[in-house]
Amino acid sequence: MSTHKEYALIAILATAAVVGIMPAFALSSADTATYSSQISPSTGSQQILPIAVSTDKDAYDRQSTIIVTGHVQNSIGGQSVTMKVSDPNGKVVEIDQLTLSNNGDFQDKINTASPLWTSGGTYTIYVQAGSQQGLLSTTTQFTLPGGGGQTSCTSQQLSATVGTEMYCIDYTIDGGTVSGATLNSASKALVVNIQANNDGQITLNIPRSVLDAKSSTGDSAFAVLVDGEEVQQFTDSPSTDTRMVTIPFQMASEKIEIIGTQIIPEFGPIAALVLAIAIVSIIAVSAKTGLRFMPKY
Repeated sequence: MSTHKEYALIAILATAAVVGIMPAFALSSADTATYSSQISPSTGSQQILPIAVSTDKDAYDRQSTIIVTGHVQNSIGGQSVTMKVSDPNGKVVEIDQLTLSNNGDFQDKINTASPLWTSGGTYTIYVQAGSQQGLLSTTTQFTLPGGGGQTSCTSQQLSATVGTEMYCIDYTIDGGTVSGATLNSASKALVVNIQANNDGQITLNIPRSVLDAKSSTGDSAFAVLVDGEEVQQFTDSPSTDTRMVTIPFQMASEKIEIIGTQIIPEFGPIAALVLAIAIVSIIAVSAKTGLRFMPKY
């Protein structure tokens, strides 16, 4: 088998492995890169560096889009730049592989509403370009207010927990009260505990980034249980970012379960994407240095 075929096979296997373990959600069309060499206010400098990165602002709220721009000197169009974002605790919350334009510019858009961004404070963007020899890297920072996958919810929101993280879900209920909720990663379910004084219904506006139900052709139906019994008569009104579900219940009901196909990850997709980029980087370096993964026959 030729060297090029060996590398191609490894790349295909790596891609297939990552696609198999990544959750079925991705960047939207709004995240498609466009290119600009603009230097943002957050850098405070017009100095030309071998590699530079900046954001369009120094601080953002929880419903903002961060525009990241940068430039790599003496680059070749089509080369890749790896971008990583870490929160104030050093936890990786975003990682992307960007493609340079013909003049060395790169750009990305990040949504601060992502439930992975759970901490308030200073976030750091790391970018790097190049092979193992001559690696270039730099950083920039911005801040977010406290909250994220949040520390408290309003009276019109359901507080749902997974591990040590909490997520706020808008809801209304008639005929009872909500006493608590949890997100079950194993069963991919939102479990809502209620106290039903009368027959009634609950409406939950569930962010797709927290819980969703998908099939190979698009949205699929949630499975809904009330006290362990499957409910067929409920409404589901999907939008781009949420699924609004209205579920009827009877007096004395205690538990409602909404089961989907994907749930907010604790760290899975980031770990998978890091693995994918690491494998591709190893292949690229090996192609240049002559390092072989398989014996030559």
